[in-house]
Amino acid sequence: MKLNMLKKSNKLKIVVKFLNLKFFLLIIFLATYIFKHAFSEENYIVNIVNNIPITKVDIHNRAKLISISINQNSKIKNIENYYNQSLQTLINEKVILSAGKKINKNLTSIVSNKANQMLLAEFENSKLKLDQFLKKYSISKSALLEKHIAQLIWGIVLRDKYKIQFSKIEKNIEQTLESNKYRNNEDLYDLAEIVINKNNNNILLKKINFALKDGANFLEIAKQISISGSSKFNGKIGWNNFQNLPEHIKNISTIRGFGKGKGINEGEIFTFPDKDKIKIIKVLAKRQKGKLSKKEDIILLAQIKFPINFQKRNIAYEKIKNKLDILLSNKNNCDVLKVFEKENIENLDLKVIKSRIADLSPKLDNIIENINFFEISKPIFIGNNGYTYVKCDKKEAKLDKINYEKLKKSIRNKYFLIYSEKLIKRLKNDANILLIEKIR
Repeated sequence: MKLNMLKKSNKLKIVVKFLNLKFFLLIIFLATYIFKHAFSEENYIVNIVNNIPITKVDIHNRAKLISISINQNSKIKNIENYYNQSLQTLINEKVILSAGKKINKNLTSIVSNKANQMLLAEFENSKLKLDQFLKKYSISKSALLEKHIAQLIWGIVLRDKYKIQFSKIEKNIEQTLESNKYRNNEDLYDLAEIVINKNNNNILLKKINFALKDGANFLEIAKQISISGSSKFNGKIGWNNFQNLPEHIKNISTIRGFGKGKGINEGEIFTFPDKDKIKIIKVLAKRQKGKLSKKEDIILLAQIKFPINFQKRNIAYEKIKNKLDILLSNKNNCDVLKVFEKENIENLDLKVIKSRIADLSPKLDNIIENINFFEISKPIFIGNNGYTYVKCDKKEAKLDKINYEKLKKSIRNKYFLIYSEKLIKRLKNDANILLIEKIR
């Protein structure tokens, strides 16, 4: 009897082990299938541009960067709205890369060190801050580097294609100096632009407009989104007199009845179609009869980023504000904040901002406008973090003697924008762009 029970028990154990093994194998099979299925859904080739593939992941990552600049987050519902703009930007970059290979097949490797330096500069030359950004948004470093590499190669391609034109820059310096003489008494407008494709971009346009109305930084959005060559300069297209303004802006000025640009204001944003593109142009600063604008003054700010965690927002802010108030009392500079950052246990992050007032976001400009030096500003909250600002120094803009090197750079930039638009159109028309699969 006991022997029979023992045999039955052993058989039962064998059956259980067999079932466990089958269950284990089934789990492995299902996990493998799900992984493969998920991966096939997640990544696939969308386009091939001159034999260079663009994948769904490439588009997703670039759209993620756009979402971060507009929405301050990378939620999937936002990311999908930017796939079209992301794809068009990547197509332009692949066209640029293939043009660069014709000049030198190793051009990407040659510019990679410079591209890494440019990327690191965006994060205050802090590898730690770069790594934190990559980890926070689950994005690869290569996705950030691609844009810088393309911009560097594009500069080389343009200089190669327009050697004769660029060689005439020195001669144009004297002409520019002459033209600047009469500009001392005329109105001038410092402009920046965001350029997007016209087709299938209504949602993107609405998102950009909403972000700008909410006080987002125009130049930061231009840097990440614009498909114009001006994105290399954060969207800036330089100073223009009334005659050189876009026709749309001149027409609006006329309709308003103010004559030559009198009704065009600093900070104003104009949106209008231009062939197959939509242009969003901001008047960063305006000089009336050559007189410098207050918006051209240089401001030095300390930005203190603090975590909210499980506190109420106002409590987290008041706690930091009280400590900063004590620290900055009777101080005539912000150097003490650097010491505070090193020694603090509040996980604060200090960033020094030196900028023209015209280049700040409207939200930040409004916050600092009515505070005194070494006074803590009201907070801005984004996600789990708060940001407060301290006005450390301010320098009035001055019309200095003409800086020849600065002038040369300005002229090169104007040529860059003119030739960039011409060449990218020609290269795209000549490119072999194949649609493999629509984005889903």
